[in-house]
Parts: sequence; structure tokens; C-alpha cells
Amino acid sequence: MRVLPRLILIFLLVLSTACTDQDDGQYIPGVNGPFVNIQDGKVLLSIELENIELQAGLTLPVPKLKNSSITLGPAMNDQGQLGGTLIRVAFDPRDLESEDFRVVPAQTLPDGRPFPFMIDGTLPALALHVPKAKNTTFYLSEQLFGFFLPVKIPQDFNVDVHYRIKINGKNYGIVSLIHPNEWDESSGVVVVLTLDEIRNNPEAMQLLKLSRQYKNAIF
Repeated sequence: MRVLPRLILIFLLVLSTACTDQDDGQYIPGVNGPFVNIQDGKVLLSIELENIELQAGLTLPVPKLKNSSITLGPAMNDQGQLGGTLIRVAFDPRDLESEDFRVVPAQTLPDGRPFPFMIDGTLPALALHVPKAKNTTFYLSEQLFGFFLPVKIPQDFNVDVHYRIKINGKNYGIVSLIHPNEWDESSGVVVVLTLDEIRNNPEAMQLLKLSRQYKNAIF
């Protein structure tokens, strides 16, 4: 009899959170997402790259984070058709509870340019480059988790794109388009989760807790 109240609680949470009221932000050429969900105590960040084709997929651990991983593979739409590439990061917030992430250096973008959404242009985090994961650079600290994903941006797309990741009207982080540098290189997308905003969100914390009990459910 205890199962029914729990199922009702899960149903109500699903109706009020990630699966139903997610702001997609502005459109970035060739990029769909990021989309945010929760499963098995992890925050899932999913991005589809429309113009990149992969014949096979792989899953890699995120360095220094024993419970987090990144998966790359062919993307499939609702009609079962393959096209583009899906990149999904499964991030466990508990991985950053170690003292190793409390005192961190100031980081710039991988090519040395400043972060466009930071007042001083630097992000306080450890920077870890993973060549096998499409040259993704991860940024880790007690306060944030994020990554820079290299993506080719057309030269004639001159719109600055910076927007909040919001679920049910509450902030989870920020997304920013990085334009090519003067040599037409190093363009991409930065995704950063602001962990204090997640920790201070009762709905998010309840979903993380429930998802560890119901590991097959995606919220």
C-alpha cells in the first residue's frame, strides 16, 4: 500500500517539472538543446548536433567524476529516423562534494578568450580536456559544472546567444554561443549548471532523490 502514494508523488512531480515546462532558449545554428532531465540521481544534459554524423557511439567517464559520464552516438527522431549526433552528459552532483573542488583556479575558454557571461571573463573551475569526447572541455567546481563543446558556427551568424536554462520557471544554469576567433576557429557552445540554484530548488532535489529509487524513470 505504500507504493501507491509514492507513485502519485512521482506523477505530480513529473507534471510540474523537467518533462513538461522546459525553456529551450534561442536557436543556435545546427544545435538543438540543451535539454535537461533527471535519471538515477543524475542531471542529464542532451544536445543534438544536426550536421555531424556518427556511425557508432561510445560512453566515456568524465575525468575526476566517478559517477558521471558523456555519451556520443547517432541521433534518432520520433519517427525512428537516424540523423545527426546526440551528445548526452550524465552528471551526478555528489561527485563535486569532495574538497578537491573547493579551491579552484580561474579559467578562460580553451583558446584563451574570456567567458562572455562572466564579469571578469574567467570561470572559477578545474578545466579538463577530453579529446575522445569530441574535444570537449569540462569545467568543475563546488559551485558549477559545465562544458565547452566545439561546434562549427557559420561566419555570417553574428547574433550573440546567451540564455538561462530554466525548468518550471527556475534557473538551472546558462548556455552561451561562442563565436569563431579571428582565425575562424574555436567556435562552440558553453553549458554551465549553477549548482547552488539546483541545491536551493526543492523540486530538483526531490527529483534527484526519487530518481535514485526509481532508476528507470526519466523526469
